Amino acid sequence: MPTSSLNPFPTGTDSTRKERTATMATSKYTDFTQKDLVYKTVNNHEISTTVLIPKNIQPGKHPLLVHFHGGFLICGSKLYEEWHAVWTIQLAAQKGAILVTPNYRLLPEANGREVLDDIADFWSWIKSSLPREVENMAKGVEVDVNNVLVAGESAGGYLAVQSALLHPDAGIKAVISQYGMLDNRIPHFSQKGEKNMAGAPQQPESEIEDYLRDMKKGAVRTETHPWELWLFICATVQAGRYLEFLGDGQGVHAIDNLGKAKSMPACWIIHGKEDSLVPIEASNNFVDKLKQVQHDTPLRYTIQPGEHGFDGAVTMDADWVKEGCAWLEKYWP
Repeated sequence: MPTSSLNPFPTGTDSTRKERTATMATSKYTDFTQKDLVYKTVNNHEISTTVLIPKNIQPGKHPLLVHFHGGFLICGSKLYEEWHAVWTIQLAAQKGAILVTPNYRLLPEANGREVLDDIADFWSWIKSSLPREVENMAKGVEVDVNNVLVAGESAGGYLAVQSALLHPDAGIKAVISQYGMLDNRIPHFSQKGEKNMAGAPQQPESEIEDYLRDMKKGAVRTETHPWELWLFICATVQAGRYLEFLGDGQGVHAIDNLGKAKSMPACWIIHGKEDSLVPIEASNNFVDKLKQVQHDTPLRYTIQPGEHGFDGAVTMDADWVKEGCAWLEKYWP
């Protein structure tokens, strides 16, 4: 069994599985006051974001850290803490930043273009509504929506990068992509074959067909515990069908958007050498393209030993994190 903190493969008894399903744990957020807020509604389904404010925050203007959760755009949720790296939460607390983490529509009920539509509406909500909500939560506290760090792991890294590329007016000063799905056309996602998925066995395509058969037309899904769809995810990637569900809507490929964007804010790309879920090739390709077409973008590329999600329990005391955060301070906050 893989040791990665991002491995959602269902182990243990039925009772322990039920406990995990019932608990979208919040222990990493104990130093924050939090509030769930709806930023849009689709087919009568409310899509929410959580606003987290450090409990020791002082009155005044504070930067914003937006976090997008991972899960192949297929599973996960805004407060699924196992995937939210400790060091990025500590960074928010250290900088006195307002931390905001949204849900969004998930594949295959949605497609990639619809996910990006949610992200666009989320950024509009940030500008129009977040300042008022923060003031209501913490009197005298003002969020600076023009001083933004956006970060995310896996699919969240993809959405962080897409936010910077597609929303130049969002006030984003820097981006952190942790083992992001930055090139979804690599053979791992686009070609059928035997693939190691964090130690999971090869899955039959019937896992995909069974799910699609039972999927209700017009259904909107915005959070699912990872192990519930882990076998579907494995089957989708192993069958080379990921792009089928992502779709070919405008702007869905981040690596293509690099050449279309007028500029790109400071970019910190992080990836594990032994990543079997999102191979490092995805980040390598993105970094190579970024260097070619966005010459003025400050870039830091951190490669560390480890599987997907290797930094889940890593703190700000790690040398590579210290060095990266020192670099980051030139651009945010």
